[in-house]
Amino acid sequence: MLNPAFVYISMWSLVLLLYFFGLTTNLVSPSIVGLMVILMNMVSIFLLYVLLKGRKKVQSLSLEKEGAYIGIVGRFFRLLFGIWIVGTVFEVYYSGGVPLYWRLAGIDKLYTEFGVPSLHGVMNACYLQMLSMATYLSIKTKSKTLALVIAALLFWPVLMLGRGILLSGLIQIVCVSLLLTKISYKKIFALLIVALSVVVVFGYLGDMRQTSNPFSYLVSGRSAEVFDALPSGFLWFYVYLTAGLSNFFHNIDIVNPAWSVSYSMSNMLPSVVKAFFGLDARNDLFEFVDRNLNTSTIYAGFVSDVGAFGGFVFVALIQLVCCFVYNTSLKGRPWGIFAYSVAFQILVFSIFYDMFFLLPTLFQFFICFSLYIFANMRVGIQKKEPLQDT
Repeated sequence: MLNPAFVYISMWSLVLLLYFFGLTTNLVSPSIVGLMVILMNMVSIFLLYVLLKGRKKVQSLSLEKEGAYIGIVGRFFRLLFGIWIVGTVFEVYYSGGVPLYWRLAGIDKLYTEFGVPSLHGVMNACYLQMLSMATYLSIKTKSKTLALVIAALLFWPVLMLGRGILLSGLIQIVCVSLLLTKISYKKIFALLIVALSVVVVFGYLGDMRQTSNPFSYLVSGRSAEVFDALPSGFLWFYVYLTAGLSNFFHNIDIVNPAWSVSYSMSNMLPSVVKAFFGLDARNDLFEFVDRNLNTSTIYAGFVSDVGAFGGFVFVALIQLVCCFVYNTSLKGRPWGIFAYSVAFQILVFSIFYDMFFLLPTLFQFFICFSLYIFANMRVGIQKKEPLQDT
């Protein structure tokens, strides 16, 4: 259920199914070329997973080694928490409060104005890894206090009105939890309840930012009756899940590739650098079907640079990395588990955006590598066997 092939194929199958329902007016006719690229990448990740497949579940570790890992992750978590607290307090001071306060107080500021450019992405990366580490520690130590810490941390995106960061955090928590515990029908049912709750809260936060659902103009007739009978979040989710695919289908047959990597790699430049040099914030050449819906799936930058086949190749390379990270996570080392929570997020959000070449995502991988270095430094001080050896 957690392997990269299942995650990627199930997410794209779900989106294609929702797309063919055609419940909103922004959905264009599917492109044959676009469908071929998607199906080819479904096949590619299945083949990569099968060829690289190792263990089927997380390796059990000795009590001594597991205890050492818990201690190391606990120390690193406290270090990361301290960095995040200092950075976040500075961001709140710099921004003059948080978006939820602005909204309740009637202050005319957008939620996108919160935070220090570039630093905000680093803080988000620290925040997401803190959630993954707190989940690991909570499960390993069965600590109720840590469970409360996780709940408190999940309130932070609500203060920012940051639905994207809330979803990312929940996805990484779920990934770490399922890697470390046995999957049962009870847990699947609980996940469904959580998912429905997230949909409702997602819509509520979105309406709060906009005063009402901004996508109501996209539905009419029977579709409007369906969405009117459901909480606002269902329309938000349907539009967000399908809009990127619509833009992808609309552009893949007509875009003229730049034959470079400028669009694919543009998100690796910090926002302050882009602003200083006056660079375009866009990372693709796509023309949006609707100006309000500016997502175009993981393929947008790659197709803009090297065309449809190049998009397939780039995505296959990302799939290869995710498969390697997944195999690393099965060794039971915490840095591998946390790294796969990031790869898991990349696969889930591939229907929406390219998360792989995004600086906060890459910084999360850097944090995982830093934990690996930190762990082995601790081992060197204590003169024990290296923890990475089997």
